[in-house]
Amino acid sequence: MLVDINTCFGKTPKQRVDWSPETLLNLLEEKAVDRALTYSLRGVLYDFVTGNDETWEVCARHDRLIPVATIDPCRHFGCLEEVERCTDRGFRVFRFFPDEQGWAIKSKPFLNICEAIAEHQAVMLLPAGASGQQTLIGDTIAPFGFNIVIIGAGYGVNAETYAVAAEYDNVFAETHMFDTPGTIEGLVWVAGPHKLMFGSNSPDRYFGSAYAMVQHAELSDENRAAILGGNALKYLHLEGL
Repeated sequence: MLVDINTCFGKTPKQRVDWSPETLLNLLEEKAVDRALTYSLRGVLYDFVTGNDETWEVCARHDRLIPVATIDPCRHFGCLEEVERCTDRGFRVFRFFPDEQGWAIKSKPFLNICEAIAEHQAVMLLPAGASGQQTLIGDTIAPFGFNIVIIGAGYGVNAETYAVAAEYDNVFAETHMFDTPGTIEGLVWVAGPHKLMFGSNSPDRYFGSAYAMVQHAELSDENRAAILGGNALKYLHLEGL
């Protein structure tokens, strides 16, 4: 099964592009993606409550899509209630955007949200960020116990990704910025093939480039299949799919 853990839909004020749900679905069908985690940009850029509603409604109409909830700790009011509302509704994964929204991983409002997510045994997606942020994720967020996937770790911070993924059993990494030959093999070597999950960052980025890096990496067929879908099903609690 091919599972893409990093997609989105919606409008962005920075670009005039067609990122409608239909555009995303057509792309996923063209690339033979069986399931894709996705979220509405409305929840990131405007209001997370209505954004999560939109995500849920779109995913309810399309079996290929798995809903991802977003919460902005800067709002403070209603954040913990939104964790409760989303998990009651059926969201299994929460994604956060500190860089876009202007808050820090170590901020108390976010740590309060982490406590609530830990109570519901949900999964968290967090950006790799600048040097030091992944270490902070490992030291501060991993002890809450839920699984964490680091999104968008690129060339400049890959060494930190290796170290954090190897040290913390519940920290994993997404692949779309692993675009240097040998990078995927390096993480498999130091942390294990179970620590990687395929993501494309579609439709913002080209699906084919992210997919090709996994397809052409020097991996066993078993490890490649795990990275392209098996790990996501197991560690994001999606086995029912």
